[in-house]
Amino acid sequence: MLVETAKPSNSDTIVGFIAQAKNRESAMFTEAEGKSLLSAFGIDTPQGVEIPVGGELPGHLREPLVVKAISTTLVHKSDAGGVRVGVTRAELHEVATQMRDSLADFGHRLEGLLVEEMIPAGHEIIVGAVRAPGLGWTVMVGLGGVMVEVFEDVAFGLAPLSETRINGMLQELRGLKILNGARGGLKADVSSLVTLISRLAGPDGLLASLPADVTEIDLNPVIVSDTRAVAVDARFVVGEADPADTAAIQRSEVAATDFSALFEPRRVAVVGASGKRPNMANRFILNMLANGFTGTIIPVNPTADTIEGLPAIASLAELDEPVDYAFVAMPGARVAQALAAGAGKVRFAQVISSGFGEVEDGKELEAELVRTVREAGIRLIGPNCLGTHASASRLSFLPEAPLTPGSTAVVSQSGGLSVDILRVGAMRGIDFHSVVSIGNSADVNAAELVKSHLANDDVQVIGLYVESLGVAREVMDVLGAAATRKPVVLLAGGRTAEGSRAATSHTGALSGNHRLWPAIARQAGMTLVDSLEDFATALHALSTLDLGVQTRGREAVLFGNGGGASVLGADALDRQGVGSPHLPDSVVNQLESLELPPGNGFHNPIDVPAGTLAVKNGAVAQDILKTVLAGSHPALLISHLNVGIIQRNLGETHGDVTGNIIDSIGKARDESKPGTHQLLVLKTDGSAETEEMIKAYAQRARRIGIPVFPTFEDAALAARAVLEQGQQIHQASLGANGRQER
Repeated sequence: MLVETAKPSNSDTIVGFIAQAKNRESAMFTEAEGKSLLSAFGIDTPQGVEIPVGGELPGHLREPLVVKAISTTLVHKSDAGGVRVGVTRAELHEVATQMRDSLADFGHRLEGLLVEEMIPAGHEIIVGAVRAPGLGWTVMVGLGGVMVEVFEDVAFGLAPLSETRINGMLQELRGLKILNGARGGLKADVSSLVTLISRLAGPDGLLASLPADVTEIDLNPVIVSDTRAVAVDARFVVGEADPADTAAIQRSEVAATDFSALFEPRRVAVVGASGKRPNMANRFILNMLANGFTGTIIPVNPTADTIEGLPAIASLAELDEPVDYAFVAMPGARVAQALAAGAGKVRFAQVISSGFGEVEDGKELEAELVRTVREAGIRLIGPNCLGTHASASRLSFLPEAPLTPGSTAVVSQSGGLSVDILRVGAMRGIDFHSVVSIGNSADVNAAELVKSHLANDDVQVIGLYVESLGVAREVMDVLGAAATRKPVVLLAGGRTAEGSRAATSHTGALSGNHRLWPAIARQAGMTLVDSLEDFATALHALSTLDLGVQTRGREAVLFGNGGGASVLGADALDRQGVGSPHLPDSVVNQLESLELPPGNGFHNPIDVPAGTLAVKNGAVAQDILKTVLAGSHPALLISHLNVGIIQRNLGETHGDVTGNIIDSIGKARDESKPGTHQLLVLKTDGSAETEEMIKAYAQRARRIGIPVFPTFEDAALAARAVLEQGQQIHQASLGANGRQER
């Protein structure tokens, strides 16, 4: 009996497909069922029919034909000889016999045939999707067929995908040149591929209509010719719905909480401080006193009258007026009861205690804590965290904390890393607005704090340390919906290849964390970094420079002493995707006309020896850089100075040459047209004397808005961050202007 491929007309049909798939050993839709879904959403598939073994083929199919085995136990048809291409009608019965024998050798039974018209040759592409815990659908595109297994040239994005993001994914592929007709090859109709992916993974695409039971999809290959993109194979895998996936799909809008009381508290309760043996809560009180906190501190202890010289109360129930912030450090089993006593009297409670949802035995304890604070009207930060640092309020969990108020706000899932962020960041020249350690995020989460920071004029740069892809997804959604845009730097824990699942689809097998983290960062417009040092480097650059200055391109000019160092600097920039092309001949000619001492290289990198730097006691740098900026338009100008060599050779005879150069860099910037960011590398010879000089020079440069780095590698990473985030801000500005015009 002939079985035509049917198109599903409603969700009941999809539910039926799922029920049938769960009764099959393969746990998959038949290929015909999958292709009927694709066709229903406008995705091009080959003309074809299902026939029983020995059945007759209808006359409307045109040769040559593709014949595929139908078997409820068969997953990989090609491996078992279940696919034949270029078949004629006359060969059909013979092919079926051969296919039946081949499948039997692999332990499968041939139950029918899917016969389709053969699609003309084109490029083989794989398009797939897999549900990842906490993320919903992750979508993959790459070179298809066996190429995906050999080269793994793939790019990921998270549904729903805009056509802009789909094009961005294609741009990430090394094999894109092949699609574009490299070396006289076929030039693919890329727009048709974009349309296919959009109909699968766009806001109104197929993925959005599928129940959570459908867990993996592979369209491999999609044949992309010069006129169309056709899904010639379709694999839909059914499994058990993951609660985390469902939560990601049904993600609700983040509540709009006013966090000003957290960052500007006037009354602070410290729960768990001891009158006998100093503990973590006592240290928090001592930190506040040492930092000069000017608000009211209220220790809470059921037996002590005074703690650290301050009057104590027995419980939060004794508060005579509400507190903005409660720091809670006590055994986990007692936390919920302690906070219940503060119902209606505590705005924010940060629970430092551990033993909650981070361990299996503590999950119910955490659930009880969340129920308690919600009934009490308290917003909970933590548990299992370290505290909140707010510079302007002189509030910190860190002894001798850096308290110069700044515009950089950091949200961290790790408590211990929050300490390092503050220490390393301060050494790199960052002034912090705040650092919040959120731990388990049982109530207040990273996305909610990011949303608050986007609306806070005191915050200009946001840093994130997160260990969960689901948390990053929530932040991505907040950034995508935000009316304003600020620079965001992401340091992610767990970026190894681990996380790939034992999957039926290629997409599932390739979706390791090392691919999903960059995909989220790119889609959200965040700059992803690899280490704490890189995190501090990027935040320092972004908080020092004016990203409202619109730059052009991704090119830099290097200026400084040391030819070899300049070459290494250009290499470091290239690794970060920043070019350093030669300057125009007209600019080189003008530089040569300055009649400087011999030995200079002016083409880019601009290499100048000590004799040149000595001209005008270092102020010659202003003439050189003004000439460069007048005749070229680099996005970045990176100056590098070997401080020890310059001051040792020129200090006695020419004075503060390094300081004069730094001042000249600022003057050249101010006297030139905008559009170029200035960065500075101050290199050391390792001596204590040079280190002290560099410390002073770095402060001098930062005061005039020039970020300073110890190495070219740091400057190159900062350059990438500045260009990436500047582009995000510019695009957001264009979008805002467009909305205003409409």
